[in-house]
Amino acid sequence: MIRVIAVDDEQPALHRLGKLLESFGNVEVAGLFDRASACLDFALAEEGRIDLALLDMEMPKIHGLELGRRLRECRPEIQIAFLTAHEQFAKDAFEVEALDYLLKPFAVGDLARILERWSKRSGRSAGGKQEDDGGRDDASEGPGGRGVAVHSFGPFTVLTPGREPVRFRNSKSRELLAYLHQFRGKPVGKSRLLEDIWYGRNPERAQVTLHTTVYQLRKDLEAAGLADPLVQSKTDGGSYAALLPVSYSDVEAYEEEQRQFKRTGSLSHALKAIRLYGEGYLPGSGYVWAAPRQAELELGYAELLEAVAGLYVKQHKYDMALNSLRKLAELSPLSGRLHTMMTALLLLMGREEDAREYSALARELLADSGVAERLDYAAIAADPLRCFS
Repeated sequence: MIRVIAVDDEQPALHRLGKLLESFGNVEVAGLFDRASACLDFALAEEGRIDLALLDMEMPKIHGLELGRRLRECRPEIQIAFLTAHEQFAKDAFEVEALDYLLKPFAVGDLARILERWSKRSGRSAGGKQEDDGGRDDASEGPGGRGVAVHSFGPFTVLTPGREPVRFRNSKSRELLAYLHQFRGKPVGKSRLLEDIWYGRNPERAQVTLHTTVYQLRKDLEAAGLADPLVQSKTDGGSYAALLPVSYSDVEAYEEEQRQFKRTGSLSHALKAIRLYGEGYLPGSGYVWAAPRQAELELGYAELLEAVAGLYVKQHKYDMALNSLRKLAELSPLSGRLHTMMTALLLLMGREEDAREYSALARELLADSGVAERLDYAAIAADPLRCFS
């Protein structure tokens, strides 16, 4: 399945394009946008992959070529094709490695050609295998797809080599596997396991429940066609470990992109890490034992958002920097540094009135936190760029 987005500021043309795309059985229309800014917001926030973007050339505020460049920056894997009524942009289109260039009005056969070119360039079939992947990136299969794929950003999910999700018959067997997977194959003492998952329970009943849960988890994995990965030791009070044959872990992929960004400073690595993080580590699970790891990963995510905002400011791409700071505000609403950067960014965007109003509201919000005095509007206005150094 090819996930496609399209942008055209003319609503009738956009509606027609959407209908044409829906006529293809191998296409999922992930989004239709009449504003380039809305498309960029979607590209930054969307967790699933985006395979192909169909972009009108002449649009207000952000030209199609500039939109294409920005999409490639935040989504290096995306393929782009341009739609326009003017031939003079053809050369420019291919400077951003465009897949194709269609002159309006175009027909369904023209779109079929683009989809075929996408398939050849990506090296992926546009057929049915992609349909049931839940919108996850192809990399989630891991090398050759020989092992399982484990997703801990969002609900804990394990996919078999055949891309089928392991079905857990009760919540505790899912939690037990998530808990053991967090230790990456290292054994965990039984006493610690009972304390973390069954805190406050009668010790004898907790042990019985543990044995029942282990039995059920093994049955769940067996039903999914997986060899039993649970290793139990009875020495030193007993321990458990999960030796899953993991070919892909989204947390490990996130941490690798994070390392690559720190090493290279490449924006694409930071953006890949941000997309992998999604809604966070095991959000809404209620797993108390996951809290330290959640906090650790969230801190790294916040650092990435701030770094990305700074990179976009250096490139004078203020609207994209604003998206990063908005996400950061959801994590750290009482951060004086965040509100300083937000005020500075509004000034750089030429929105002085909004900057003054925002600064005043932020000072009011932070009045009881002891950091309000750091929001010196005059100092920020004197050199907004300094706030991102």
